[in-house]
Amino acid sequence: MQGSTDIETIRSRRWFMGRNRPVSAVRVADSAEIGGIELALLEVSFADGETDKYATVKDEARMGAILEAGFAGNSDSREFHGERGKFVFLGARTRKDGQAEECAGQGTLLGAKTFPGEQSNSSFFVPGHSIFKLYRRLQAGIHPEAEILRHLNSFGACTSPKLYGECLYKANSGEEYAIGVLEEMVDNAHDAWKRFCEKMDAGEAAALGKATARMHAALKDLPGTDVGNEPPPFDKLERLLKASEDPLANQLLASMDSLRGTFARMGTEARGLETGNLAPQRIHGDYHLGQVLIRERLPESAPGDDDSKFKILDFEGEPSRTLAYRRRLRSPAVDIAGMLRSFRYAAATGGRDCATAEKAFMEGYAAERGIDPKHLQAAAQPHILAKAVYEACYELEFRPDWFHIPAKALLAQ
Repeated sequence: MQGSTDIETIRSRRWFMGRNRPVSAVRVADSAEIGGIELALLEVSFADGETDKYATVKDEARMGAILEAGFAGNSDSREFHGERGKFVFLGARTRKDGQAEECAGQGTLLGAKTFPGEQSNSSFFVPGHSIFKLYRRLQAGIHPEAEILRHLNSFGACTSPKLYGECLYKANSGEEYAIGVLEEMVDNAHDAWKRFCEKMDAGEAAALGKATARMHAALKDLPGTDVGNEPPPFDKLERLLKASEDPLANQLLASMDSLRGTFARMGTEARGLETGNLAPQRIHGDYHLGQVLIRERLPESAPGDDDSKFKILDFEGEPSRTLAYRRRLRSPAVDIAGMLRSFRYAAATGGRDCATAEKAFMEGYAAERGIDPKHLQAAAQPHILAKAVYEACYELEFRPDWFHIPAKALLAQ
């Protein structure tokens, strides 16, 4: 089923990003048998001439066989050849007591299980050991996730899981695609989104602010592709509002010119503040509470600080963006804005007030990086507004029952 080239089957999968586009053809671009299971690249051609590539597995229930064949044991690199390229598995050898550790012992990965539910990617986990994230929609180029994890691991930052390995497809034509990453599974951890929906704890919010600041400090020297953000999609939002029957849509539509002016003013003020520890650098890029785990019990070897309590995940950036954009240098205030908007969503979901938690998060971050909290707030403002515009577009398109959350935030500007 997973390896099917039937377009209706593919359209039913959440990871397929061309649901509303006419498709002209679907073909297997290349494949290889790995551990007795077929790993394939599907090429979907659209009527407008564009194409997308997707990674598929013939039998996802046996994904562990692929992981075992690719990563287990002492090999730093293994290759499996298709007709037009090769699938390469690279082990990120960790070090312990001065000795290199293998990515996974023989037999460890065979029991990999599929995480329930579908997202833009698929995940498989080995209890107590690791998680493999299989990227579904593939783009040629350097993928930010393995790059960032490798950098954070070498930096010694404890805010992220260990990178155990990565899987690539290298086409004979020279293009390279990231297929997935194998990383440490964090024990005794709970989803920060659920925690803050249930309780807006100011102490935990402040500690998360500090952990976020340490992540940014570790990423500061990682090179990127370019500098800057794209402007928020005001025009798209306007079109969606005109087509919506939501009572808040007309109110928001009437305020669009004012919002554009507010964003321009905030942006001018923020640009003067984006220096020093707020200057453009590599960031997470898709930062919210769903990307953070809170550890309930720390291992005895952990230092017991915020770096160990929180684990920040999913450094791939926004999957709908190009790889070049995801690797851009942008102000850390972009991540700050994403987390503040996430607090608002958690508060709306749990029926809570998040003002104290937001303030604690900002103060924790500012103290850790030596930034004036007022400057941090001002630098974050245009990014908060831009994030709410993106959210409003998304909710109108896919989750209209949630539209009221970003709509109210935009109407309050």
